[in-house]
Amino acid sequence: MSSLEKEYNKLIEQRNKIIEEIKSFKESETVKKYLELTRLNEELYNQQLSLYKRIKEEKYTSCKHILVISEIGGDRYHGHSHKSRGCIKCGLNDKVLSFNRNELSPSEKIMYDCLKKDLHRLRGIETKVACDLTLACAIYKEIKETYPNIDDETTVEYFNTTLKTIRNNSHKDEIAKRLKLDSNYNVWYGRDVYND
Repeated sequence: MSSLEKEYNKLIEQRNKIIEEIKSFKESETVKKYLELTRLNEELYNQQLSLYKRIKEEKYTSCKHILVISEIGGDRYHGHSHKSRGCIKCGLNDKVLSFNRNELSPSEKIMYDCLKKDLHRLRGIETKVACDLTLACAIYKEIKETYPNIDDETTVEYFNTTLKTIRNNSHKDEIAKRLKLDSNYNVWYGRDVYND
């Protein structure tokens, strides 16, 4: 028998011992409980994901959108430009359509699928304002917390006023903290906030 065959047989023997040991553990009540809980956890997680998707789809489809231009891109010298639009109420953003679906996060995939089903879904009040969507959503949330019964038209007026105040304010870091922006949203510049 060659040395390679000996080594191969030795590995088979070692694996067989491990397989027997695994079998003995499976008989343990603790391990049985662990395996059952793991299975239940995975089942609940899948149900949770399914429900999350339905909640988001319902949110996007029932929203009376207030839209901002969330990004302007392209080459203006050659006449190629595009504008992404996003809703400050629900966060639906057509920027996701410029990516391959496989490159998107699970939340972005829900947006993508929702917009692909109905490309006209992103209709609503056009603010004619270009603004970072994270900032726009934070301002909207602050307005709604302060004035919960405010109508959409008045919300847009307050939104525009707030943006002008931010653009002219030199203490943007303090404003970001007050608006409870995510930690990855450090600062914004005047060019991020302007009327179209």
